[in-house]
This record gives sequence, C-alpha cells and structure tokens, in this order.
Amino acid sequence: MSALSDDAIRKVFVELQAKYVASTQQANSVKAQIQAKQRDRKMAELTRRELDTLELDTKTYKPVGKMFIQTPLREMKEMYVKNIKDSDDKIQQLEKTQKYWDRAATDAQSNLRDILQGPRSM
Repeated sequence: MSALSDDAIRKVFVELQAKYVASTQQANSVKAQIQAKQRDRKMAELTRRELDTLELDTKTYKPVGKMFIQTPLREMKEMYVKNIKDSDDKIQQLEKTQKYWDRAATDAQSNLRDILQGPRSM
C-alpha cells in the first residue's frame, strides 16, 4: 500500500515539476517579449522626439521594406505616436501574462515544497 502511495506521490511530484519548469520558461519568454517591446517603444519615442524638432516643410521618408517613401511630417509623427500607443498596450497585456505565469510557477513551487515537506503516510 505504501508503494502505491509513493508511486502516486512521485507521479504528482513529476507533474508539478514539469508544470513549474514550463511556467518558468513561459514567464521568461514573456519577459523577453516585454523587453523587446520596450526597446521598440523607446526607439519610436526617440524618433518622434526628433521629428518634433523638424520644421513643418522638412521632407521625411517612411521606411517600407528596403525602400523609403516620402511621407508628410504630420503623418510620420502620427505613425510614431500610434506605434508608441500600440507598444504601451502590448506591454500592459504582456505584463498581465507574465504575472499569470509567475503566479503559476510560484503555485507549482509551493506545491512541490508541500509534497517534499508533507507527511508520506495517510
């Protein structure tokens, strides 16, 4: 009977361990995505600031693949403002996702501790 409970405990332990590892990997992946979006946002913000210093009649060019298309300064500013807003929204969404995966990893880790510290007999 105790071998069966040890096997059951071992099975639950392995499942929780896998859940912990998967949750930690997902949290790290989301963290990398957040950092990438923050870099994109910072680049867009810096570009928008530079565009603000230009005179209204300055020719600006929008990058499209390997070429550039002349675009009015106003449209360029609007494009970068939109990019900043989109990045902010995506960062908020990713932060919520990261909190979920961090919580899942913490829960799995807590359950693993409970299994290791808990009594083995029932």
